[in-house]
Amino acid sequence: MKPRRGTVTKMNDLTQRFETMAALIDEASVLLDAQSKVVAANAKALDLLGSHIIGFPLDRFLRHPDFAEAVRAAHQEDRLTTLDYTRMDQVRRAFSLRLARFDDAHVILLLLDGTMGLSVDRIRSDFVANVSHELRSPLTALLGFIETLQDGAVEEPDSRAHFLSIMEDEATRMQRLIDDLLSLSRVEAEEHRTPDEAVALQPLFEELVSVMKRAAEKSNKTIAIDIVPELKGAELQVQGARDELRQVFENLVENAIRYGRPGSEIVLRIGVGRLAGGQMREDLLRVQVVNQGDTIAPEHLARLTERFYRIDKGRSRQMGGTGLGLAIVKHIVNRHRGRLRITSEGGETTVSVTLQRFN
Repeated sequence: MKPRRGTVTKMNDLTQRFETMAALIDEASVLLDAQSKVVAANAKALDLLGSHIIGFPLDRFLRHPDFAEAVRAAHQEDRLTTLDYTRMDQVRRAFSLRLARFDDAHVILLLLDGTMGLSVDRIRSDFVANVSHELRSPLTALLGFIETLQDGAVEEPDSRAHFLSIMEDEATRMQRLIDDLLSLSRVEAEEHRTPDEAVALQPLFEELVSVMKRAAEKSNKTIAIDIVPELKGAELQVQGARDELRQVFENLVENAIRYGRPGSEIVLRIGVGRLAGGQMREDLLRVQVVNQGDTIAPEHLARLTERFYRIDKGRSRQMGGTGLGLAIVKHIVNRHRGRLRITSEGGETTVSVTLQRFN
């Protein structure tokens, strides 16, 4: 039985009014009937909740204990209701849900994304706690050497040169720490926004090897790019942000140079992506950064991406590590909705980054 012409016209008018309002608001918006069934949704809402929500009760996809009551209050009492809602996808996202009557038979729902504000607050809190600890050591050293120079060592050329050299190292260490913290803060604040550029991996890696070749040679190491046979000649593009992906692999290669065994080769290997269960996926690419060195014990592997976590704090600081490199890598991979895995066995450590291929 076909719907009556008047019913179709009425529905079209309703959808058009909703789309006009949603465009003005420019937020994820959903139109519900009195039973919470989705009548229409704009592109932002469909990207967030999925295109399959149309025609189904929204509480199947958006779980909140007070949602049904909020819909009832909006529909029957013309009451505006605001609910806090946390959505756990690959990254945690916080929303404010606002429900209000749209007309006599429908309710409009807005999903206002507050993730960035929460991220900034959390980053600020962590900054105070962690950075105060990390900066205390180099600041104490700088103040000590300044005091020594003021007490007369400045008149002794050999002592002066020695102390100034150490002070330069400590100041450089603080600069690296601040740079990494700013980078981490920026990535965390944008983590809920998925980048969508096409990034060609092979030119990116060739550029990276060219830039880092000298640092590797100073440590008596070499860097090689290896593409598995089934991908040779293929267009190796992933969806992402080029500068951020360069930072990921630059950090991983720097770690390999820093901690790898002298005389070893660091390999950047591009292969077909795999799911967590090991199944091959043609729509994914996996990049592995492989280096030879000390085997990392299993109890450390799971914690390597924590901020300021170090297996050997003294060795890490001596080699210039800030303890933030892998944390930055983790958050960038999360922003790209990728997967990060670290394995270490038999003196070989492999960091695998799986990313979505660009269609």
